[in-house]
Amino acid sequence: MQTALVKLPDYPRDSMRLTDGHWEGEDGVRVDLQPQCAIGHIVGDGAADAVGVVKVTPQGTARFYTLVVWRNGHGTPVPFATESLGDRTPVVSVTVTGPAVTVVYRTRRESDPSAVNTLTRTAVYRVAGAGLHEVSHVDTPYAGG
Repeated sequence: MQTALVKLPDYPRDSMRLTDGHWEGEDGVRVDLQPQCAIGHIVGDGAADAVGVVKVTPQGTARFYTLVVWRNGHGTPVPFATESLGDRTPVVSVTVTGPAVTVVYRTRRESDPSAVNTLTRTAVYRVAGAGLHEVSHVDTPYAGG
């Protein structure tokens, strides 16, 4: 199964097509659809849309996580909006309530080392125009585990 072409903010390639949730570039970069996803009315056209998480794994230690919204194009998923969550910010869960997308993920303060997640962030996103934008978030301490 293949997706429509999708462009990701954390990978400079023009676009790619995931096959069975995976894509691998000639440069060794891997792109993988993560299990966290949700269905709901996100875009505002009355059809059920999908939001999921894609992980971009370049060579090295970085792991970039991106939210992707696919609108329902008459029963066909069409990439609509993306929003980068950053490097080494694994997603715990994604839910949709009305047009709001709530994402729980691990992150850190700007002053913390990039290899250590010290916060659990619960962020709310909404589609505005052709983009996905954070409207609020709450951070709680995360000690690992």
